[in-house]
Amino acid sequence: MRTEELDKAELESRIFEGFAETSRRRYIYVCNMETGVSRWSQNAVKEFGLPGEYFENGGEIWGDCIHPADREKYKKDIEEVFSGKKKWHDLDYRVKTVEGDYVTCTCRGVVLNGKDGEPDLFVGTISNHGIVDNVDAVTNLYNIYEFWKNIQEVKDAGEHCRVLMIGINNFSDINAIYGYSYGDKVLRGLSNILLEMVRDFGKVYRMDGVRFACVLSECGNEELKDFYARIQYAARHSLFIDNVRISVSISGGVVDFHGEYDEYLLQTNAKHALEQSKQKINGELYYFDNQLLENSRRNLEVLNALRKSIVNQCEGYYLCFQPIISANTGEELVGAEALLRWNMEPFGEVPPGMFIPWLENDPSFYELGNWIIREALLKGKKLLEDYPDFVLNVNIAYTQLSHVGFVDSVKAVLKETGYPPENLCLELTERCRQLEKEYLRQEIDALKAVGIKIAVDDFGTGFSSLNLLSELPVNTIKIDRGFIVDIETNQANQAIVEAITNCARKLDVHVCCEGLETKEMIEFIRQYPIYSIQGYYYSKPIRIEPFMAKFC
Repeated sequence: MRTEELDKAELESRIFEGFAETSRRRYIYVCNMETGVSRWSQNAVKEFGLPGEYFENGGEIWGDCIHPADREKYKKDIEEVFSGKKKWHDLDYRVKTVEGDYVTCTCRGVVLNGKDGEPDLFVGTISNHGIVDNVDAVTNLYNIYEFWKNIQEVKDAGEHCRVLMIGINNFSDINAIYGYSYGDKVLRGLSNILLEMVRDFGKVYRMDGVRFACVLSECGNEELKDFYARIQYAARHSLFIDNVRISVSISGGVVDFHGEYDEYLLQTNAKHALEQSKQKINGELYYFDNQLLENSRRNLEVLNALRKSIVNQCEGYYLCFQPIISANTGEELVGAEALLRWNMEPFGEVPPGMFIPWLENDPSFYELGNWIIREALLKGKKLLEDYPDFVLNVNIAYTQLSHVGFVDSVKAVLKETGYPPENLCLELTERCRQLEKEYLRQEIDALKAVGIKIAVDDFGTGFSSLNLLSELPVNTIKIDRGFIVDIETNQANQAIVEAITNCARKLDVHVCCEGLETKEMIEFIRQYPIYSIQGYYYSKPIRIEPFMAKFC
C-alpha cells in the first residue's frame, strides 16, 4: 500500500518532525492502535531500511529487523502492550542495520488514551547504542570519532592541514598521587587552555588516553613553533586546579597531511611523532619524517587488506594459544591466552606487534574483537574436557570496552557457544585503563556479574599503579615482562615484583608472570607469592591442534 493511501489520523504532527530531526542516535515512533499505521523518524528509516516514514504492521516489520535470539521476548512484550495487559514497553535488544550489522538498541514506549479514555496511540523512542556520542564526557571536547570525521572531510575536499598531537608526560604520577578525580580536572583544565589558544585557526580534540589533537590550517613552521611554545608555557604556569596552580609537562608531534592516506594512519603517524618527542628530545616539537611516507603507503595497503579481511568473515585471521602454568607446581596447566595472528597473500605473515596497534585505533576492530572472543571460546571448549578448571584469557581492546553494547555482545557469544563464563578471563590492555574510571568500574562489574574473570595486562607500566588494585575489582594482574626479563640480577625489579605480589596477595588478587624463558628464571620467580606463569619456556603461542597434542 502506497504511503499516500494510508490513514495518517493522529500521526501527522510538526512536533513529531521537530523531535525526529534533532537526534541522530535516538528515534521516535508513534502508532495508531486502531488503524495499525505507524510513523517513524526518517533517521530510523535510513539506518534500518524500513519501508518508509509511514507504514502498516510496524510492530511486525520492526520485529523482523530484531536479532532472532531477541525476537521472541520482543513479540511477547508487544503483544502484552497491544492486548492491554501492560501500558509500558521497555526492552533492550539487537537490531540489524542496512549494512547487515547488529547494534544494541533500547526501546521505550507508552500507551496513551484518547478523549474517550480508551487506548489510542502507542508512542516511544528507540536509542541506538551503536552510534557513538562524539563528545568526550571528561573534557567536553569533541572526541576521536569526530577527529576522524574532520580528517576525512579535509581529504574529501582536497585540502591539507597540520595535525599537532599533544600528550601529558608522567600523567600516571598525577593519578597515583592525587587520584583519578583530580586527574580528570587536570585534563579539563588543559583542554580549556587548548580550546582557547586554538580557537582562531583550528580545532582541538580529546584523543585516547591523555592525548589531544589540534587540527590546524594555514600554519607555517615558525607560527607552529611559537604556538607550541605558548602551549608548553601555559601548561607549566597557567593551569589552576581548585585555585591551586599545577605545573604540567607536555610533548608534541606534528604531521603534515595532504590526503596521502586515511585518518587512522594519520593518527598512527601523529602518535609516532609524539612518542619521538617524549623519548628523544625531552618534549620539544617533533616533525614526522615525510621520508617515511613510502613505508606509510605500504602500511596503508596492509591496513586496507586487514579491514577487507574483517569484512570477508575475518579471512586470514587465526588464533594461537600460549599455556599458562600453575606457579605452585611449575607443571600443571591452569589456562591459556588466546592471541591474534594474520596471514594473507601477498603480505604473508604480518607480525602482531605491527598490525594490532593499527587495528585497535580502527572502528572495525569491534567486529573483529567479537570474532576473536567467539573463535577463542569455540576452540577453548575442547580443553575443558581434560581441564574442567581451565581458564581461557582473551585480550580486550579500548575500542571494544568503550563500545556501549560490548557487555551484551559478550553475553550473546557465551550463550551462543555454551562456554562457561567462569572459565573466561578478559584481559584489559593499557588503553582500556585510560577509560573514565567510573565507566570502567561499571563495565567490569557487569562482566563479573555474569561470572567472567577480569585481568589487567602489563601491570606496573603506563597507567597502572598499586592503588588500581583497590579501585578496580579485578581478579588477576599480569606483571609486565619488563620486570621479569632480568629478574635474577636486577635488584630494583626484584623489589618491585616483591611489592606488587605481596600487595596483590593481601587483596586476594592472583598474579601471573609473563616472559619466562628459562628454568632458572622460573625457579627464581616462584619465591614470590604468584599464582601462574607464562612464557616461551613452556611454549610459544601455537594453534589449538598442536596445543592440545602437547598438553592434553
